Amino acid sequence: MGYRSLAYLIGRYPRFIMISWVFIIGVSAVWAWNLPGVVQDHGLKQIHGDAHHIERMLKEDFGIPDDPIIVVYEKQTGTSPAEFRNWVNRHLQALATLPHISTIISPLEAGRSAMMRDGMAYALLDFNVPAHRMNAPTEQLRSLNTADDQGIIRLTGKPVVQQDVNQLSFRDLERAEIVGLPIALVILCFAFRGLYAALVAVIMGVVGVVTAMGMTSLMGHYVELSNFVINVIPMVGMALSIDFALIIISRYRDEMQLYPHDHTHSSYEIIQRTLRTAGRAVLFSAACVLLGLLSLVWIRLPMFLSVSLGAMTVLMISVLINVTLLPAILTLYAQRIFKRKKHFPIRTPPRKPSIWLRWFGTVMKRPLRMTLLGTGILLFCVLPVQQLEMAIPDATSLPATIESRQAAERMQQVFAQKDIASVDILIGGTGERLTPLHWNTALRKVRELQKDENVLQIESVWGMDQKYRPGQNRTSQIGGASSELILHDSLLSSYVSEDAIRLVATIKGAPGSEQAANWLNMMNERDAQQGAQGIPIRYGGEAASQVEIMQEILGQLPKVLVFVIVTNYIVLLMAFRSLLIPIKAILMNILSLTASFGVLVLVFNQGHLGMEPSAIAIMIPVFIAGLVFGISMDYGVFMLSRIQEMYRLTGDSDQAVMQGLASTGRLITSAAAILLAVTIPFAFGDVEGVKQLGVGITAAVLIDVTVIRLLLVPALMKLMGKWNWWLPGQKT
Repeated sequence: MGYRSLAYLIGRYPRFIMISWVFIIGVSAVWAWNLPGVVQDHGLKQIHGDAHHIERMLKEDFGIPDDPIIVVYEKQTGTSPAEFRNWVNRHLQALATLPHISTIISPLEAGRSAMMRDGMAYALLDFNVPAHRMNAPTEQLRSLNTADDQGIIRLTGKPVVQQDVNQLSFRDLERAEIVGLPIALVILCFAFRGLYAALVAVIMGVVGVVTAMGMTSLMGHYVELSNFVINVIPMVGMALSIDFALIIISRYRDEMQLYPHDHTHSSYEIIQRTLRTAGRAVLFSAACVLLGLLSLVWIRLPMFLSVSLGAMTVLMISVLINVTLLPAILTLYAQRIFKRKKHFPIRTPPRKPSIWLRWFGTVMKRPLRMTLLGTGILLFCVLPVQQLEMAIPDATSLPATIESRQAAERMQQVFAQKDIASVDILIGGTGERLTPLHWNTALRKVRELQKDENVLQIESVWGMDQKYRPGQNRTSQIGGASSELILHDSLLSSYVSEDAIRLVATIKGAPGSEQAANWLNMMNERDAQQGAQGIPIRYGGEAASQVEIMQEILGQLPKVLVFVIVTNYIVLLMAFRSLLIPIKAILMNILSLTASFGVLVLVFNQGHLGMEPSAIAIMIPVFIAGLVFGISMDYGVFMLSRIQEMYRLTGDSDQAVMQGLASTGRLITSAAAILLAVTIPFAFGDVEGVKQLGVGITAAVLIDVTVIRLLLVPALMKLMGKWNWWLPGQKT
């Protein structure tokens, strides 16, 4: 449908369009209310990797929960060990009566002495309930966790941590809306110099978010949704919907002033001209955002797929409401919104040059100096990126006052040694019953691990020891394989199933560390070189899972970058009919993004501005790149569109750049300020990942709207002159 057809429909049936959107919004609001019950965990699981496969096998074949709730018991001073054991036992008996509970691994069972130490103990619980439906079981658990004179009971584990993350994320979202929306309204009042137009733009933002959350909730019944969509959809939706509305309302108001008399055809003409100019800029900028978000699908993790789908949904809805609902509202109520009477006076140019015209004139008089200044500022921000430290988020992403983090840290202090990781090793697991070949492969792997200086401990059906030593008094015959290792029949069910043999190796290096990753890579390479005559050897556990996640993200990142750069270049080439402007725009975006990563390093990795030094969540740089690369194109495309429009009128490149930048200066500054108003509150959130996302986007937008738009864009366009609009075969 062309601009004329769309303008005709809007001008002819504005009330029908509004009524249709009211119905859609009402239905979506009902679905949006259910979104909290649909989202699942963070979605950082490599479902195509060995670690996920082993996790599933451990639960099905060995009865080991994949993501158990951990109940941590801590003895009070004055309680004897016997009293403490009896107290733990009574609590576990009460837990056994809870509905849907399937597994309880107790520290009081034989062979579980390692789960009780120094006045602390922990039990593992598993429920026959999906991870995203664990709210009710967790509340039932909490009702039984009353502290008394004998001890304190606390809950932790991934399900509890994720529940806390979800609750705090909603609180962060509410706080961001309470703070961000009023600020955005004030900015819009300044931009439009009126309240009604500002309210209409804010309404577009609210409508876009509510509708998108409803649509995403509906999608959650078919795809796994990460809890990150709770924050990403409002953040992206408010920014895009309000920015698009700002662009279209501003252009509509400008077009109104071209009609000093209220002719019957003027409404249709105004809509058509608005859609052909501002609407076109919105569509091209939305295409850039869409391609940036679509690139996240290359990373085969549920988090990136769900965030990409959620953000693309809110983007498309933002475009639809701003090219249909918003023009319909303007058609019916423009006079009230802009407080104009029946006749619209033609705007006369101001006598004095605006502050924007004076600034860009100053920059374009010294283009080389300004280019060097802007480049120097960017390089200063880019330098810290080489020290970027990333990690998979865990309980430490929560505030220190949250129970699940406190319990996890106490367990780490008492039960875990520093800088070690536990790795599950499965031999077999293909459905084929165990044969002598399986046992020989397992024995060879045990002896190989015995000689490895990076292995601290091995657990298997042959027992557990700190660096195994061959048995001296007994030889066992297992599946026809002669072994000097002594078999413990009591351990069979924990380490042997019908088709797999399980080993557990404790290695040097914490999960996510380079040392643990190098050991796992070395094991996989060695197994591939030696071969196992068709018997697979696979590695699981937290360390292996983190390695697979890191490899997936870092391995797919080049594809993401190439896809974004190439597709954005094609879109910008179509929009501006220039080979050089798209290259310059993309390079500027890459520089501002890289500089924002440098700010993240300074704030979080190095702990400046009062922050506790911490690793940056692995998904944050990818999200910032996917979101900001496209979003910054939003007002960038609008700015370049106005410059191109002026160039076609005047044929003077310098004059077009100066006039185009000056005429969009206040609008672009307002659009960036709205984006900042929406994202800055997230920088003060309670969840570390949300905080990092807020700081990263804030830094990227600030750098883009100041260093890029105010310095580098006018300076470089001045230096390039008519080459800005060069095409092969075209004279410059």
